[in-house]
Amino acid sequence: NIAKKKFKERSSAFKAKVRYIIVRISARTYSFDLSDRGRSWKAQKRKVASVTLVNMSEKKRFTIKPFRSYQQMDAGGARQVWDSLGKAIDEIHNRNASLLSFEELYRNAYNLVLHKHGDLLYEGVSDKMSSQLLEMVKKLSEVADSSLLEEVSRSWSEHQITVKMVCDILMYMDRTYVPQNRRRPVYQLGLHLFRVTVWEHPRIQSRVTELLLNAIAAERAGMITDDRSLLKSNLGMLLELGAADNSNVYERDFEGIFLGTTQEFYRLESLSYLSRNTASDYVVKARNRIEEEKSRAAALGLPPSTEGPLQNIIETEIIDRHAKVLVDMENSGFASLLRDESKIDELRDMYDLFVRVPSSVDFLRDALSDRIKTDGKALVADQERGAADPPAFVRGVLAMRRRYGDVVSKAFREEKRAQKRMRESFEDFLNADARAASCLAIYVDELLRVGFKGSSETEINDELQKSIIPVFRYLNDKDVFEAFYKQHLAKRLLGGKSVSDEAERAMVSQLKAECGYQFTSKLEGMFNDMRISRDTRAALSRTRRHNRPHLPEI
Repeated sequence: NIAKKKFKERSSAFKAKVRYIIVRISARTYSFDLSDRGRSWKAQKRKVASVTLVNMSEKKRFTIKPFRSYQQMDAGGARQVWDSLGKAIDEIHNRNASLLSFEELYRNAYNLVLHKHGDLLYEGVSDKMSSQLLEMVKKLSEVADSSLLEEVSRSWSEHQITVKMVCDILMYMDRTYVPQNRRRPVYQLGLHLFRVTVWEHPRIQSRVTELLLNAIAAERAGMITDDRSLLKSNLGMLLELGAADNSNVYERDFEGIFLGTTQEFYRLESLSYLSRNTASDYVVKARNRIEEEKSRAAALGLPPSTEGPLQNIIETEIIDRHAKVLVDMENSGFASLLRDESKIDELRDMYDLFVRVPSSVDFLRDALSDRIKTDGKALVADQERGAADPPAFVRGVLAMRRRYGDVVSKAFREEKRAQKRMRESFEDFLNADARAASCLAIYVDELLRVGFKGSSETEINDELQKSIIPVFRYLNDKDVFEAFYKQHLAKRLLGGKSVSDEAERAMVSQLKAECGYQFTSKLEGMFNDMRISRDTRAALSRTRRHNRPHLPEI
């Protein structure tokens, strides 16, 4: 209806035949055939975005021109386009790119690829970069060693900028021509050409590598060197060159030589320093060296593939090769430090160093075990000679346990394997014969007779848990201790010599918690017998008082 109305309003202006009316209504387009003077309407969907009245009676004709035919760019035209692109690349290389129209350059490169002249463009870019790099390497080869690292770093940075700008112009070639013809992308091509032209030049590669190694050696010797960022830039160049074309330029020309010189340096330095200093001084020096190398690796941007082997070499040469010597050194080794209770910090520093090489920590554990066994055998020898009574022997064992317990807790940082070696070492000398079980039973007898006098129940339990039970755990033949303990318990109960029944029962409870009910059943039976005996005597006394009041009590 809207279309008809609109047609009637405007058709009088034509005064002639109108063939079609094309109307767009609510984003949909309809074409109405008006050949029958508007009485017949046929709607057809068309993609026309305006209202059009076609007047067939006017003499003016509209001519629809066909698309222009595709014209192939000839070789001469392609050469002219490339010449302009080549001049633009020279301007970019010479840092005169501010006046260039990158839109026009992109369009020219696009047309070359579109008209099947990609080979001309790609080879031209490759030749242009090669000629620029040849000029660059000619200048670099004449630079003195004192400025070579700086000049190489500057040339590398400028070449990267040039290649990136050229990549922007040749983006279409990178997307189409390069993958279709299996060629290197432009950026990778630029880096590849830099490697084969500049880096592998006889006057560049060997000198730069030597300068890098000398700078690192000077740092290790404590000399002030150039800015580390210069070294980092050159090493980063090698890494990026290797990644660009999957070559091993970094590993071949730097990493292998660097790791080899590092190993030789620390092999000689560790031998020299250890021969002139104490073990504690060597530990401090080794720790500082490890931190220095770690900091240097981060500052130079060394990849993880280099950091790992570097740390392994340092730890092997500084720690692993001298671990046994550091433990056994006279007057300053780990074994000697164990004899001095004030050397906990030095022991901890040595453990922290050794733990970097887990296998070397066995030397420390062995030294700890040997020290405990030696001191324990000395206590046993004193007891055999009569120089120490049984309680003194047990007090010596307890003092050893406190002392070496601190060593394991502080120096070994509560390492489980060190705790195990300590326990095994105590068990070794305490179970050589039945002496330890007998001495422990006598020591407990002394405590329960007079040692706990005036102590509260909590204090008694704490003392038993901290001193008696740990030594009891070291005994393999606990039945031997139980036999000795039962004898002394019987004497205390029959003689009434115990400090208190609570102390006696606390001791039995601790043994029961360690070994179970059956282990203490006889001991508890003795307490029951004493209770029955007291009850029987009390009953007898009451009976006698009732029947014979004049008789004295029993």
